Amino acid sequence: MTGFLASIKDVHEAEKISNAKIDIVDLKNVDDGALGFVGLSLMNKVRQILKHHKMSVTLGNNPNPNNKDTIAILSKIINQEIEYVKIGLFDINMIGQHKLLLKNFSFNQTKPICVIFADKTFNLNIMEEIIGIGYKGIMIDTFNKNHKSMTEILNHSEIRNFVSMVKENKSICGLSGSLKICDIDKLKKLNPDFLGFRGQLCSNKLDRNEINLDLLERVSSAINSTIA
Repeated sequence: MTGFLASIKDVHEAEKISNAKIDIVDLKNVDDGALGFVGLSLMNKVRQILKHHKMSVTLGNNPNPNNKDTIAILSKIINQEIEYVKIGLFDINMIGQHKLLLKNFSFNQTKPICVIFADKTFNLNIMEEIIGIGYKGIMIDTFNKNHKSMTEILNHSEIRNFVSMVKENKSICGLSGSLKICDIDKLKKLNPDFLGFRGQLCSNKLDRNEINLDLLERVSSAINSTIA
């Protein structure tokens, strides 16, 4: 069963979507690159609003996550009992630093998810290595938000092989990156654990500034509908 991940940016949007059918609410700074962190104060406020929701938080855009500031933020994320933390692999040469972070930091019940980028670091040859260093899942996203979608950058065979490889290794598998409603049925047939959306949920898909509940409901319904 494929779930629905929806990215939100602030308290207003948290209140707005609090009764919507969303499997994972993803909190990110949509104005700060691919995986901008919203800050501890805002994260704490949103967690209080969405006490009964599964949440993920993006950790920021530092190519090296194994640093003092990032580790301090991770500690706060875990203290708030956030279910997932999304950590970007911005540079394949940094896998060693990701390994050190995962080896030396106790995530407790929070699951670290590695984000690879279709237009930057996608490489099927490193999937098993990413899982082997301790990540509980991998998701594809896009680094550039005003360009092509993940399905335009990667061909269907590459996406299918990615999903198969991650799931064969008993890890969480996610697909995102400027996805559109028309992508849903095709991607659901691959059986990823979730599909992630932001731009498609907004009235203006290019500025990705404000969630539209009608669009969110359309995406939620499409993900939860039975595949013909």
